[in-house]
Amino acid sequence: MLRKLGQNNQVAVPREIVKRMGLKINDYIDIRIEGNSIILEPQVLIPKDQEYFYTEAWQADERKAAIDIKTGKVTKTKNIKELLGKLEA
Repeated sequence: MLRKLGQNNQVAVPREIVKRMGLKINDYIDIRIEGNSIILEPQVLIPKDQEYFYTEAWQADERKAAIDIKTGKVTKTKNIKELLGKLEA
C-alpha cells in the first residue's frame, strides 16, 4: 500500500493493517531498517522487575519444563511436607 510521507515525517498506517495486526491507539511499534526496507513491528512493554522472565535462558528453562509436564516427568504431592520428604529421598 502506497503512502505519502507527511508533515513531521509521519506516515499513516492503513486501517486494514491496523485491524489485521490488532493495533490500538498508543500501542508501541519498533521501527528498524533491514537492507532497503523499513520494518514496523508491534511491541509490548514489560515492567522492569519482570524482564528476567523474557531472557533466553529463562525461556529455555520454560520450554524444558513444558516438555517435562507434557511427558509426565513431574512429582505430585499433596502438601509441602510430602514434597520436602521426596526431595530428601
